[in-house]
Amino acid sequence: MSARKFLLAGLAAALLPACNTDLDVTAPYQENTIVYGLLDKDSTTQYLRINKAFLGPDNALVYAQVPDSSEYQEGQLQAEVQEVKNGVVMNTYTLQDTLLPHDPGIFAGPLHKLYYFNATLDSSATYRLVATAKGNAVSAVASPVGWIAAHPTILNPPLRLTQSIGDYTAKVIRWQSAVNGKRYDISYRFRWDDVVGGDTIPRSFTQFIGTVLSTGTGGGESMNVTMEGEAFFQTVGLRAGDNPNATRRIFRGVDILWAVAGQDLYNYLRLSSPISGLVEERPTYTNITNGLGLLSSRRFMVVVKPTLDLYTIPELVQGQYTASLNFCIPGSDFDCN
Repeated sequence: MSARKFLLAGLAAALLPACNTDLDVTAPYQENTIVYGLLDKDSTTQYLRINKAFLGPDNALVYAQVPDSSEYQEGQLQAEVQEVKNGVVMNTYTLQDTLLPHDPGIFAGPLHKLYYFNATLDSSATYRLVATAKGNAVSAVASPVGWIAAHPTILNPPLRLTQSIGDYTAKVIRWQSAVNGKRYDISYRFRWDDVVGGDTIPRSFTQFIGTVLSTGTGGGESMNVTMEGEAFFQTVGLRAGDNPNATRRIFRGVDILWAVAGQDLYNYLRLSSPISGLVEERPTYTNITNGLGLLSSRRFMVVVKPTLDLYTIPELVQGQYTASLNFCIPGSDFDCN
């Protein structure tokens, strides 16, 4: 996990007495602790970004290129994560620091400092960050997202999106919500190989289907989205046909993808979404005590659908949206031999 945002903070500008025309745009130095972390139960290594932010008299873009401006140095930060269950601390994990690459940008690079701990997370527990940054006590809590239970109708049968050529149907994707999960973004990933001369090139694209919100975070809530057959083939026709040098395309499968956000991550995303109304200001969301940022959880799940059903296969090969792409499907009547 890497942090995606940094905040610069300071006090309001103050005018000097009327006889002085200078404008003081900075207040006395004040440092804030910024925390970003998303727990993932499917990983045994959890990463957190813990930085400092401040307002100074010079160009903020210049400060950003100096690691000491945003990163705590040796001995300045002590932090641990406590696993708490039924009010009892079950385990304590001391955060270790490491340097990892990050994308080019306005901040110092090519490496940045992250903190991590190794653990097998428990969805029935909460994880409490306790940190002291240059004497500033900071804390936050998060609960890992549990297992997403996909319905048997999406786990087992081949994918059916047509009844016959040109007679489209829809696939209802059903599942039960996870403990500590709030927002569910559902997508599918279409996989194929482009055949170009003697080369076979693996390809894929991912298409968003929809977002569903649970009413609570206790888990076990029945949820669903609809995958429309005609829209699926229209999308394949547009997105899989971008290589004019491909003489054949070999179908490899369709994956159903869940990306699940915990309650605090959902709150953060909701307040960070583009403004669509007349109100142009919104509060900054943070769940960090005595600091700024976000500590929450997320989880991903993939169901692999390697085959299409007998009605859907001919549509991919001969249908109105994809016939020109020259698809073949191994093991079917439209094999690639």
